[in-house]
Amino acid sequence: MLLFVHGMWGSSKQWNNYINYFKERNIKAEAIDLKENMDIKKVSMADYIKKVSSMADKKILVGHSMGGLIVQKVAEMVNVKGIVAIASAPPKGIKFKNKSMKIHSLKYLPQILLKKPFKPSYGFIKKYLLNCIDDKIAREIYEKLAYESPIVSYEIFMNKIDVDERKIKTSILFMAGKEDRIAPPELEEEIAKKYNAKLTLYNGCHWIFDNYREIAENIMKFIIEIEGKE
Repeated sequence: MLLFVHGMWGSSKQWNNYINYFKERNIKAEAIDLKENMDIKKVSMADYIKKVSSMADKKILVGHSMGGLIVQKVAEMVNVKGIVAIASAPPKGIKFKNKSMKIHSLKYLPQILLKKPFKPSYGFIKKYLLNCIDDKIAREIYEKLAYESPIVSYEIFMNKIDVDERKIKTSILFMAGKEDRIAPPELEEEIAKKYNAKLTLYNGCHWIFDNYREIAENIMKFIIEIEGKE
């Protein structure tokens, strides 16, 4: 079974196209909603990781952005069948590469320090997450994004989540969008090297949920490779 894990400001509904793709191919798939039944003011990455871990045993985990980092950490702790990290946030020791994005992120620091859940402005999201998306569609996407935990935001942007690659004994696939401004190929390549894992490029930016087929096909190939090893 596949378990999909969304990123910051996201939700389980973003994965609907992927779930349908795999169900049409008789592969069980579901998506977890990290924020469901959580206090968004107090929740931390440890809470998200614990929640995914409780559902992860012997599954293939697919995580996007923050979710990509979560599945790495879960694989350190739980017996999973494989992990796919798409446009992953970096673990501790690997820095975000986009200096402009880091500078623009500083305007949200007061909200984080005051422990207020937040969602960045449309301008920020359009420039860094939706740069390959038409403006009209991008605005519709933006309206559906959720507020994120200030604690989680701090942990992600301050690079606090440590992953011990020596403890991960499963197959790993990283994917990076050629036009991604938050998790560009050079960042994902550095993360992949940490695990001596394969990196595959796809056409597109950080938003992977509408033009999904190329990514879904790469996940399908990964599944076939894993099954071939068993």
